[in-house]
Amino acid sequence: MAFPFKVAAFDMDGTFLRDDKTFDRDLFSRLLDQMLAQGVHVVVASGDQYECLLKYFPACHEQLTFISENGAHIIDHDTELVVQTMDPAVVDELIPFMVDKMDLVPSLSGHEHGYISPKVSASRLKRLQFYFPNHIFIEDFKQLPADRFYQISFVVEPDKLKGQLQTLRSRFGKRLKITPSGNGSVDLTIPGVDKAQALQTMLAKWHLTADDLVAFGDGGNDVTMLKMARVGWAMQNASATVKQAADFTADEDNNHDAVLHVLQSYL
Repeated sequence: MAFPFKVAAFDMDGTFLRDDKTFDRDLFSRLLDQMLAQGVHVVVASGDQYECLLKYFPACHEQLTFISENGAHIIDHDTELVVQTMDPAVVDELIPFMVDKMDLVPSLSGHEHGYISPKVSASRLKRLQFYFPNHIFIEDFKQLPADRFYQISFVVEPDKLKGQLQTLRSRFGKRLKITPSGNGSVDLTIPGVDKAQALQTMLAKWHLTADDLVAFGDGGNDVTMLKMARVGWAMQNASATVKQAADFTADEDNNHDAVLHVLQSYL
């Protein structure tokens, strides 16, 4: 059966991936072959670093388009197309403010490396090392590495989250997008840059429109992508807000390969 879209885009954590970071590789391989044979562009759209995403697709990454860093970094068939990094002046003001005034420990997603502090909890450190496979430890944030940064993140105690968000937004709200991403984690990113904006860039390159797109997601950073697509699918495990933004909610959650089964039904 002919696949009814020219582009299929899916989020990773909580959407394409099971909670244990696995997926049905054999089924994906079969579906990918069928979609590619029909000229479909398959897009991995995630907030994670490109280097982290590569771990999941060692045998087929050159056949895919990667929208990483929530839209700030685009790699198409192993060719880097888009690099949108934070204003260095904002970073130079932000980091000392976070460290000295707010007592926060930032994690930096750079173009060359991920930068993390060894002083965080053991569980946090393990998580950061997974998401930043190409990482460098920073003991002292007074001397920042010579790199460009896609986004900066931190974790704060739940009872302090509201106050910390207010402090950051009052000073940087017009220069940064400040987004809680769950479990006390907060992402600081570039205003106007998201998965939908990145997909618009690629659709224009391919001479296509949002009517050619099907998208899958579960989280708040997927909402714009789900809304812009001709058909947006929320996972069964998605929040009510995400389900409301989507056209359909899958019968299954991420732990039961919902994305793959929807794609299979189209094929």
